[in-house]
Amino acid sequence: MARVKLTVRRLYALRGERMVSTRATARVFVGETLIATEDITGLTESPVSKYLDHDQAEGQPVRVEWDCEGIADMAVVEWHDVHDSRS
Repeated sequence: MARVKLTVRRLYALRGERMVSTRATARVFVGETLIATEDITGLTESPVSKYLDHDQAEGQPVRVEWDCEGIADMAVVEWHDVHDSRS
């Protein structure tokens, strides 16, 4: 099974001058196929990652699109088990 690593680099909203928790919806694509929709809630300025399994062919472009009620920065990469520290 193929895998994609979704990393939320930052997620927050500004209330006055304070950073507060917010919500984002991420859509992860392999090629032109939507493989996952993730609802993400919280506040982070440090990267947080999640691994998503899929059954699309490996080697296709991967991308993430998101809607956010604040500020967000996300990235995806194709992930292989040789990178996985659990192997």
